[in-house]
Amino acid sequence: MATHTHAGNPAAKRPASRAARPYVGTNGLGTKPHDFEIFEKMDALAQRQTIRDGMESIIVERVARELLHVPLQTLLAGLSLPTSTILRKIANQERLSVAESDRVARVLYVLQQATQVFEDADLAAEWMQRANAELGGLRPLEVLDSQPGYDRVRDILLRATFGIPA
Repeated sequence: MATHTHAGNPAAKRPASRAARPYVGTNGLGTKPHDFEIFEKMDALAQRQTIRDGMESIIVERVARELLHVPLQTLLAGLSLPTSTILRKIANQERLSVAESDRVARVLYVLQQATQVFEDADLAAEWMQRANAELGGLRPLEVLDSQPGYDRVRDILLRATFGIPA
């Protein structure tokens, strides 16, 4: 009987892709109660690796509910993430892609910085939901889907930190 390799046998079981791997028993960030604080305390290279490994998809729901106090759809729309894809990943306990994880990380970074500026996590979450003149009337959450938008939000918060007017 001949032995088939993966390349020679398309029906052979292949290892799951990074995105399809379940996150049970991993350190992918998302299911533990204090994951947000753990991520904030990681050094930049550890945060990068967490993003590269793909965060646990449930983190999207937790960020929306626990940190921003908004419906999941509001967060997904703000980050330009496809609802059906993210809901499927949550249901199947799949990891987020690198790009999806990066967008979630941007929210965590901005929330951390806004919390320092406003000295209150709830005020920071509210600020992310308010239209901002310096963002052309968009809400900070709505521009975190791109690097320039993220940079602009961080700049606004940095100026607020040091009392520099717009």
